[in-house]
Amino acid sequence: MPLQRYRPLIDDWDAFTAALARPLPRVLWANPLRLDAATLADLLREEGLTPQPVAWYPGALRLPAGTPVGGRWWYFAGLAHAQEEASLLPVRLLDPRPGERILDLCAAPGGKTAQIAMILHGRGTVVANDVILGRMRPLRANLERLGLLNVSLTLRDGAGYPNAAGAFDRILVDAPCSCEGTLRRHDPLERYGAEVSSRYARLQQALLRRAVALCRPGGRIVYSTCTFAPEENEAVIDAVLRQSGGMVRVVPQAVGGLRTAPGVSRWNGRRFDPQVEHCLRLWPHHNDTGGFFAAVLEKTPDAEAPRAAPANPPQVEAPELETWLRRRHDLPPDCMADWLPCRHSSRGIHVVQRDHRPPARPEPEVMGVEVLKTATRPPKVTTAGALLLAPQARANVIDLEAAQLPAYFGRQTFPVATAQTHRCRRGFVIVRHRGFGLGSGWYDPDAARLQSLFPKRAPGRVAP
Repeated sequence: MPLQRYRPLIDDWDAFTAALARPLPRVLWANPLRLDAATLADLLREEGLTPQPVAWYPGALRLPAGTPVGGRWWYFAGLAHAQEEASLLPVRLLDPRPGERILDLCAAPGGKTAQIAMILHGRGTVVANDVILGRMRPLRANLERLGLLNVSLTLRDGAGYPNAAGAFDRILVDAPCSCEGTLRRHDPLERYGAEVSSRYARLQQALLRRAVALCRPGGRIVYSTCTFAPEENEAVIDAVLRQSGGMVRVVPQAVGGLRTAPGVSRWNGRRFDPQVEHCLRLWPHHNDTGGFFAAVLEKTPDAEAPRAAPANPPQVEAPELETWLRRRHDLPPDCMADWLPCRHSSRGIHVVQRDHRPPARPEPEVMGVEVLKTATRPPKVTTAGALLLAPQARANVIDLEAAQLPAYFGRQTFPVATAQTHRCRRGFVIVRHRGFGLGSGWYDPDAARLQSLFPKRAPGRVAP
């Protein structure tokens, strides 16, 4: 077994290997912008599921292994997001606060970015960066589904992220790694071993050094991986501590309700800086999770910081938001007061929160969420816009019954009752279920039918 080299580090080898052989429990967390965990738990119980609170992470619920969640209406409505339990730890340690600028330096596929954005209640500034554009597509889709208007996406090599981005209060470096801790989900054994880990370690050190440079004095950096290898974990922290000249220190952490092990103090005859013992390790058999490593670093208050100031997002003229969205759906006057139209392309209009402060350089590839398609005539609300506006829409909105949901998610055309179409005119409508938005549709009053416009590639969509 390629993991045999870690046997001296593990307190109960038989329990460790037995845990790796079991499938992982499923974990969801509630989207606080739309509901609380208790309400989500009630929805799950109505469907015969048995959620249990995750003791150490507020808002998270554990379900039995193998529970399918992607095809559920509440998932499409952005009420919850699925994420492996161990991967919730880095953002818990990052502890983002309202009003801060946060950088997720290696963001794809984006679960941790979404965590950060929701802890900030959809306000302020989160910058999600990755080096490969294709890896950002799942992140964009989930930001739209969850209704997060406080995120800008940049496309840069994290190890060379420019000082022009300005200082960040908190930075997450969830580094690319050999992924040994994900054995319970997949088995990429060809990637394991000391040689592989040493190659990753060079990149990991470069990413963490860049984070230290970009962090404001007194700010916080969390370094994490989903691997067991000390070469990619404690050795990386040790190297950056030695190179920083006292600019950063490792901050001791304890998470109530979660069993953690300390960092490894020595490996293969090498002794690390004593601070690495303040790092946290999650072994799979301790909490029935995957494997994970995390360290919290704090930059000294007297350290030098990048001088560039954050930019205001460019505001564009977007009269369609007022003339089409507000009038078409009879929205309250203050419904979009906190939205700032930031991009008006030939396809549609993107909005961000007014207090969002993205970097001027690198220029974001995407800011906020597209809420209105203007390439169509007449314009139509996007699926993301429908999810955002559904609770407040008072006209041209159709509430579906549970029996109609399969037809809607199957992109079919189906009959709707007169009682469902009060204040509905021909054309584009917002579609809801139990007051939560699902997307949009085309209503034909003559035939009393609704044509589903649910997207073909919605996250979690399964064929009907």
